Amino acid sequence: MHSYLIVSYAGDDGVSLDIGFYYMANAMGRLIGTILSGWVYQVAGLGACLAISTAFLLLTWLISFKLPRKSSITNI
Repeated sequence: MHSYLIVSYAGDDGVSLDIGFYYMANAMGRLIGTILSGWVYQVAGLGACLAISTAFLLLTWLISFKLPRKSSITNI
């Protein structure tokens, strides 16, 4: 579903650039998330990891409301 959304939101003149940026950001998020979660677990324990994860999920949910609405995007 993510790939469909990225292609749908990509500009007509730079689809490969937009998709490349998405995959780069995805990889960076996985790397930083792995390091951050390990550090937080060592410093503050599992409860802090779950709290930070919940905060990031809420932040992502709020940011998703800023995505432009397109009539060509259909529900999957």
